[in-house]
Amino acid sequence: MADAVDSWSSEEIPAEDHLWMRVHRNDLEDGEILPRAFRNRPKDTDGMSTDWEKYRTAQDTRNDGRVAPGNYAVIRLNVGEVREIPDQTVVHTPDLEKQNRAHTDVFGVKNPQARVLLIRAATIVIPL
Repeated sequence: MADAVDSWSSEEIPAEDHLWMRVHRNDLEDGEILPRAFRNRPKDTDGMSTDWEKYRTAQDTRNDGRVAPGNYAVIRLNVGEVREIPDQTVVHTPDLEKQNRAHTDVFGVKNPQARVLLIRAATIVIPL
């Protein structure tokens, strides 16, 4: 097993790159993403957790959920499209505790307008 990493620098993510995000089965209905899937965790002042495709695959993201991977779909979001949504910012925030270099937050209030635009920008790449 590889040694733990002490630090990773935050990097600027190019607009053409993509983010992966797990969507729990409770946030899907008839194969469609529900608006509540897009929320900041653990508090409203924190970001929406995603992974940058540069350092992880969609399957890696799926496997890293709190419950069995089969409970999650994985969506893809284009960084440039997310940045065009009012008040949303994409920041590479590596998670040293979980040894996840890909971790990226999408900061900004997830109001109804932002959630609709995020649904429009999302593509399901791994269905349930």
